[in-house]
Amino acid sequence: MSLAVLLQGPCCSDGDGWPRPLEPERRFAIKTTHIEFMCADVECIYRAPPPPRRRKREETGSVSQGRGKSLRRMEPGSGSATPNRGQMGQASTNHTKKSGSGRMIMKDGNSVYLDTNLWTSVSNELPDAADVLGDVSDSAADDSAQDVDGDSILLLTSTTRENLTGLHPSPLHIFKLWQAFLENVNPLTKIVHAPTVQQQILEAMSDLPNINKDLEALMFSIYCIALVSLQAADVEKSFGESKKALLLKCRRGAQLGFKNASLLRTSSSMVLQAFMLYLLCMRSFSDPHTIWTLCGIATRIAQRIGIHRDGSSHGISVFDTEIRRRIWFQLMIIDATSAQFCGVASTPLPGAIDVQPPMNANDSDLDPRMTEPAYEKEGATEMIFCLARSAFGKWLHRWSKEAEGTNTSPWYFLTASSLTLNEKDRAIDELEAHMKDKFFRHCDTSIPLHIATSMMASSAIHYTRLMAHHPRQYPDPTRIPQSEKDIIFEHALKMTEHADYAQTCSAVQKYSWHMVNHIPWDAIVLLLSDMRHRRNHEEKSKVWHLIGNVYSRNLQESKGIQTPLHRAIQTLIVKAWRAYIDECNQHHRTPTPCPTIVATLLASAKGTGTYESQSQPLEEIGVVENGASQDQPEHDFPTARFDPADGFEFLLGDSPIDWNEWDTLLNQFPASLPDDAT
Repeated sequence: MSLAVLLQGPCCSDGDGWPRPLEPERRFAIKTTHIEFMCADVECIYRAPPPPRRRKREETGSVSQGRGKSLRRMEPGSGSATPNRGQMGQASTNHTKKSGSGRMIMKDGNSVYLDTNLWTSVSNELPDAADVLGDVSDSAADDSAQDVDGDSILLLTSTTRENLTGLHPSPLHIFKLWQAFLENVNPLTKIVHAPTVQQQILEAMSDLPNINKDLEALMFSIYCIALVSLQAADVEKSFGESKKALLLKCRRGAQLGFKNASLLRTSSSMVLQAFMLYLLCMRSFSDPHTIWTLCGIATRIAQRIGIHRDGSSHGISVFDTEIRRRIWFQLMIIDATSAQFCGVASTPLPGAIDVQPPMNANDSDLDPRMTEPAYEKEGATEMIFCLARSAFGKWLHRWSKEAEGTNTSPWYFLTASSLTLNEKDRAIDELEAHMKDKFFRHCDTSIPLHIATSMMASSAIHYTRLMAHHPRQYPDPTRIPQSEKDIIFEHALKMTEHADYAQTCSAVQKYSWHMVNHIPWDAIVLLLSDMRHRRNHEEKSKVWHLIGNVYSRNLQESKGIQTPLHRAIQTLIVKAWRAYIDECNQHHRTPTPCPTIVATLLASAKGTGTYESQSQPLEEIGVVENGASQDQPEHDFPTARFDPADGFEFLLGDSPIDWNEWDTLLNQFPASLPDDAT
């Protein structure tokens, strides 16, 4: 079977509504058709055509555009514009649609949203929509030479287009990376319409030197995020290069692709899609502060394009409206999570946002030629993960608005005094009931995406409970009722169990590129700090098993990097383990086998003399046979010695833990990682 035939197979779903990439018996190639113009209940205004422009315009990409120019029509009664990708590619029309105080201006699949009185009042007087779009990426080099040294130089904008053909992988490797994207990344993001993009990639592969520059930026971003989602050994086996070398080349291609597409001036939704995928990819080799700052650029691009306004009110096609909704909601998730990693509030959003939630529909239910909205399904679809995250975000946003003084962080209402603990619990009960009704009851444990969705949503619910009941809510932590301690411990334990299962469940390993960024540090710190107050011996054994697994894997993933957070947690682990062994000895109980990472840390602490001033043998603190239990894998952990007392006095006494100190460490942790750390 040829590569072209493989690429023409479907990539969305089967009868169960779940991804079955590239089955040869079905096709998603987009067929061109002649489209007639029809108008109904729409005011038509004739304008004389402008004189021919001297410069030769390049083709531009959009969410739903192929290699040809688009032609728009107005469907009877729908007020929506639908692009034609076929034989009428040379014609194009300008279209504006006003809704409220704003105006959407569209041409050739690109768009700009104007909502100031000055621009909306003069936009109708411009002879060509290109004068409003002002998209340098559409212009020839001589037209952009005057202003290339402005703000666009920040992201490598220039006057000439670089040829990136040599940076593209071979056709076979492009196919493999697209497959990896479909299986590992697309189910968790859903910002591209896979059947349409697949056809565009197929066409582009036959003529890479003349590829549309917007599509080229998207392809390189797909290469990058697909590589990030793969294991290093699998990359070397499949591509004959190291993951690091291949990713470096594709990153370079993506950066030059954004330069060619003039990212800071683009009005192309396809370029925005590419940039969002690249931001997700960057989490593997850049610090969260950089990603959060670049998310601000992505948000401004989205506002410029008008993606923050629902396309149904602005004459945008049914298909493009749905894809734009997916883009906006995913962008808000990226911005919120990157802000949380930095310990800052999310970007304030404009008040004019009216984007409707994405539909609960599969890619196979959507088509660029559709004139009516797709039928929204009741049960689970390919959108289940994204819709569950979106539902959680909407719940946070709604409750943060109801709590007074919550203009900084959407999480603040969970810790604010404006709501009682009972009110917070009722709000979380509402969230849990909604998740059960809309998502949990439709999850099939034999489907990896369903497993990932269930784990993500459950962890979110446990985290909100943890934040609402957190010890930092109490002025005097020594007076926390035991019932509250039990609630805190229960939800911290559940979060850690989910993290352990996410790392060990083979069915969801393909999503580990996403999960590795969500280690429950708060929960781990709470478990360790509360261990000495627990009386259940089996419960303690479970905690040590979980912490040994989760922390050791994270340390492996971070390549043994010793951040202040790692050192503080290691200090707490040593302290908690010694207290645990002392208790076991006091009550004549057999301790759980010492986790390998704990044995390593104990040996390091022994060398400092901080805990081992009496030269107590390791056997007396539960370390036997080099500290490794028979059922645990061997790991190569950092052997550098650390002083547990150095800078972490708040961990060493018998007084309650200082959560202000921990908050500082948790917020600083991402910035402590080097650029090449995962």
